[in-house]
This record gives sequence, structure tokens and C-alpha cells, in this order.
Amino acid sequence: MDDATAIAIIVAAAVGSQIVARALRIPAIVPLLAAGVLLGPYVIDAFDPDELFGDLVDPMVELAVGVILFEGSLLLRREELSGSAGPVVARLVTLGFAVTWALGALAAIVLFDMEARMAILLGAVLSLSGPTVVLPLLEHVRPRERVGAVLKWEGILIDPIGAIFAVLAFGAISTGGSEFQPGPFLATVGVGVGVGVVAAVPAIFALRDHRMTSSLESSVLLALVLVAVAVASDIRDDAGLVAAIAMGVTLAHRREDIEREAHDFVTTLTSLLIGILFVILSARVDPERVADLGWEGVAFVAFLILMVRPLSALLGTVRTGLDWRERGLVAWMMPRGIVAASTVSAFELTFAKQDVADHELLVPVTFLVVVVTVLVYGLSGRPVARALDVTEDSPEPPRTG
Repeated sequence: MDDATAIAIIVAAAVGSQIVARALRIPAIVPLLAAGVLLGPYVIDAFDPDELFGDLVDPMVELAVGVILFEGSLLLRREELSGSAGPVVARLVTLGFAVTWALGALAAIVLFDMEARMAILLGAVLSLSGPTVVLPLLEHVRPRERVGAVLKWEGILIDPIGAIFAVLAFGAISTGGSEFQPGPFLATVGVGVGVGVVAAVPAIFALRDHRMTSSLESSVLLALVLVAVAVASDIRDDAGLVAAIAMGVTLAHRREDIEREAHDFVTTLTSLLIGILFVILSARVDPERVADLGWEGVAFVAFLILMVRPLSALLGTVRTGLDWRERGLVAWMMPRGIVAASTVSAFELTFAKQDVADHELLVPVTFLVVVVTVLVYGLSGRPVARALDVTEDSPEPPRTG
């Protein structure tokens, strides 16, 4: 099969999965994962992402996730953080992140007998969630505005935070270091914010220029986002994700202009990118390696879902304005997605060359967590939200699954 046909199959699978999901009224992520695994080299072998794209897989994922983060950041309204929502989000992306990281690492050591450094890295990776999974699930679940805002802000902000810490842990392991310094984290955030804000300036002028057509404005926005992500990442690893968010937040006050001039283009592109990314990354999963994890793998994912997330949600929402029903939904929403999968895949290649102990566990454990959490939260999210009575009354079906 030639490369053009393989790429066409990926795009067709991405779009077809979303059509199936809409017809069955289930989250699109579920058939997307199934399609990727089925079409990948370990089952039908319709395409092999690593052979098809080679070293371009990870840069492609980073740029695509940057566009998705940008679109998600445009939806972040500062007024949503008024009242109890702001403190809850702050706790979830700090204290909740730390709890998830620590307990995830500890569980990996106990259940898989994983070397401590690998377990610490895995814990950081599995602290990631992200808009690629959270936003489609929120559109499917349709929770009340306040709890929806909390989950949306957490899902968008946790990706760059977790990715940066994971990269710092990776750097310490691969270079033989052991000390963790806050300076590199702050430097990465600073670079990302700076590049994102600078990139937003020409975007503002483009939106004000009435001589531009809507299609040209859409192209300008896309080009600026891609350049911002690439430049920031070239300066500091994973600063590109921060740059995309910073650019989106800076342009949030122009959201009405963007929705009027470029909304259809941006949302269509984002929907397509999410589909393509999930098909590509799930195709890289070797079902046999995941199955070899056995009951320890099942216990590990169950521990993350039933113990770690509820505990981090409890610490993040205790003594806030959220009622017990809203806190219950927060405790039942922590899917892992594309950034976790792509990040750990890149790490494993380096550790394999260095022959670091237990590196072969990183990818299968991460993909098991991604698949199971997406399935569990995707299929149960709407019924749980209804049972807790925290859904909107709108009868309109979800847009992307």
C-alpha cells in the first residue's frame, strides 16, 4: 500500500469514527481508539505510523495538539473563574497534580516492581489529561456551567504543566541527574507565555483588518499558532504547549470576532485533528504488550480511577462552593489522552538506546491507562452526570461525540 493511500485511510477512519459515534450517540473517542488499533500494524496492518511518518510523528502531534490547545483556550473566559471555580481549578492543577503524580508513581513501584526513576516519570506522564479528551467528553456529557468550567480549565491547563514536569524528569534520568530544580520549569513557562503573547499581537491586527476575507484570517491564525508552538518548543522543550494556551487566552477577548470570521474553520480543523491523532497514536499500540501487563495492569488503572482521582478531587474541592453532586462529577472525570501517549512514546525511544531498566513498561502501561480511562469515562460520563443531576437541560446532541 502506498503512502497516499495510507494517509487517506487515516483521514477516512478519523471522519468515519465520528460519524459512527454520532449515530450511536457515544463519545467519538471510543470508535477512534478502536479504529486505530484495528487498522494498525498489529492487527490488519493497513498502515504503520512510524514507517509512514518516521521521525515526524512526534513533531506532528505537538503542532496538532498546539492548535487544539489554542482553540480550547479561546473558550476560557476569566469570568468562569469567579466564585468557587477559580480556587478549585488552582488546587486541581497544583495539589491534585502532585497527588496524582505521587500515588501513580507509588502504585507503579508496588504493582509492576518498576524502578523508582521510571515510576516517577510514569507518574508525571499519567498526571496529564488534556483538551483532546476532556473537551469532546464535556460536549457529550454537557454538565452544568460551573462544574463544566472547572473541568474545562483543568483539562486545558494540566497538559503543559504535566508535560513540562515529565520532560524535566526525563532529562534528569537520561543525563543521570537526580536533583529537581524549579528554575527550568519557570523558564519553560516564561518562554511559552512570552512567545504566545507576542504571536497574539499580529493576530489581533489581522482580525481588525476588514480587508481580509474570513478564509485568509483563518489561515493567518493557523499559521501564527503553528509558528508560536514551533518557536517556543525550539527554545525550550514543551514550551510550545504553553505558547498555544497563552496565545489563546490573550485572544479570548476577541473571541466574538474569531467566532464570526473563523469559527467554522477552527472547529472543523480541531475536530479533524483530534480524530487523526487518536487513530495514529492508537495504531502504535501493541495489544499483546498491553495484555502482558495482566492483573497488575487492571489493578493499576482501577487504583487511578477509584482511588487517586477521587482523592485529588476531594482535596481540590473541599470547602468550596461546589455542592456534593458537582464534586462527584469532578471525581469521575480524569481521562488521559494524546499528549500522555505521544510524550511517553518519545521517551521510550531514548531509554531503549540507553538500556534504562524497565523502560519497556512505559508505553504499554500508558496506553492501557489511556484506553481504559477513555472508555470508562466516555461511556459512563453522561449516565453518571444524569444520576448526579448536574447536566444541562438542552436536548441538542453533542457536536463531536
